[in-house]
Amino acid sequence: MDSIPYTERRNAITMNIDTDTPEGIVDLIHECNMEVFNGYENHTGLSDDTILNKLDQFVSLVRINLQTENSIIVLSGCGTSGRIGFLAATFFNELCLQQNLPPKYRYIIAGGNSALVTSIEACEDDPVIGTKELQCITDTYEHVLFVGITCGLSAPFVGGQLEYCLNNPQKFTPVLIGFNPVSMARRTHVSKWINDTTFYDISLRMETTAGALVINPIIGPEPISGSSRMKGGSATKVILDTVFYLASCNNMMKASEVIEMYRTAVGTMEIEGQDMATVVEQAGECLLNNASIRYVGSSTFGIWGMIDASECVPTYNSSYNDIRGFMANDYFRKNLNPEPPLSFVSPALHEATPDDLSKTFEDLPPSSIVVFIDKDYLLQKPLVEKLQEKGHHIVWIKILSTELFDPNSNVKIIDLSKCIPSTDVTMQYSSAEIILKLCLNTISTGAHVMKGKVFQNIMIDVRVSNVKLFYRAIDIIKSLAGVDYQTAERCLIQSIYQTNDIINDKTIDQHIMAVASNHDHVVPIALLMSLSNCSYTEAKLKMDKCPIIRDICTGTNQSST
Repeated sequence: MDSIPYTERRNAITMNIDTDTPEGIVDLIHECNMEVFNGYENHTGLSDDTILNKLDQFVSLVRINLQTENSIIVLSGCGTSGRIGFLAATFFNELCLQQNLPPKYRYIIAGGNSALVTSIEACEDDPVIGTKELQCITDTYEHVLFVGITCGLSAPFVGGQLEYCLNNPQKFTPVLIGFNPVSMARRTHVSKWINDTTFYDISLRMETTAGALVINPIIGPEPISGSSRMKGGSATKVILDTVFYLASCNNMMKASEVIEMYRTAVGTMEIEGQDMATVVEQAGECLLNNASIRYVGSSTFGIWGMIDASECVPTYNSSYNDIRGFMANDYFRKNLNPEPPLSFVSPALHEATPDDLSKTFEDLPPSSIVVFIDKDYLLQKPLVEKLQEKGHHIVWIKILSTELFDPNSNVKIIDLSKCIPSTDVTMQYSSAEIILKLCLNTISTGAHVMKGKVFQNIMIDVRVSNVKLFYRAIDIIKSLAGVDYQTAERCLIQSIYQTNDIINDKTIDQHIMAVASNHDHVVPIALLMSLSNCSYTEAKLKMDKCPIIRDICTGTNQSST
């Protein structure tokens, strides 16, 4: 167990979340979220004195950059990490403009803009592309503060960028954010990294290089094993917002004071647990009955909805249409990096700003849920009334709003406005974003738990779309089936290629490419092969008769033939 990175371990708090009630699911996720601030086991999380000192150093680096001409701050990451970086760059560039400063923040996400709302995780394994994108975005600047974000200290895309920064110290000051000790950084070799370099090698260089900064608080395992979109994403946001807020304001606050404000705000969410549980129960029933969940919002609130929805596809191998987010304006598009005309564009980006949401939602299955996350809810009232006429459930996550409702409106309200601290506007908005993120994560995670996509606290239908997830899938099969590594790997590979034949002549990169044409329950079928000691064909037949993935692990469908 000691050799397993904290970000990949199973959290003891949620070990039986799959059999709990909606109220229990919400409480367990909240308890895990609080570990970010309160600590995990003998670790103190974001409140660790060493980490707080590093955050204050980070603040100083940002302040220098904000005051220096021809310099920028680049935030880079893959998946959730890249999305958090995009939102931080968007929000704090607006603050720069308010303070009569040029926009200083830039973002890079593996896979480009489409990866903001679509899973393009294979790019995570390419350090060469990462380096080229960093060179391109920083070419005309004299100094760059580079912030590489990878929750597990594992992404070669970011590792290649950090290596480039370390090799060019006259221009770059590198910062690494993650949530494992450097000793647990990934040591797996990837084919495109020359000299057999690993992320561990780069992390060690970062830790021992003067001027470089490693910020890696131990916040504990995720509520759902390996789902770094949750605690890892939340901790990343708190770190970035704390540092950029302090660097932008003129008071003498320390990082510890801001972290405490966030801790208090997140802790207060517990009082809305019952209302969130009601929505989680509705959302779970929605997915079980093949209905849909939709988020609608504007500004960064709407973007959080799009991001939460998009992350369910790779995390739970869910359908693209199960949960989707929509923007009520074109705020998202206005803040995207320019890209070449022939770049891949996700359908979600095309449809993110529909002119008439009521037309977009005309084909929603009966009894779907539409969650509004706007500050100004009443602007959406005509749409709400049309949706209610069709029998859909309406939820409003109330944040930064004083609007009141007719008690007979039949709108379910999750009132999180009372959780927002009474500080300045910047801190209020930033707190509202983290609270919204946690609320949406709870709803979508709880819904998939209720649908049976989770066994104990393991997401057993994970999509094997990069090297990290390939090895995670093997670990899932080993753990749940009680087989050795070779058996787990053999079953996984046969499931990827949908064959009963033994395949020994292909690389991991080829396996991952093959997954792109086979998204049909690759890991659950491999797990069933291991549990039942059967062929791919036999396991696929059993899988087709099993409506709930969790039943594979409990043995509910083992008698099926």
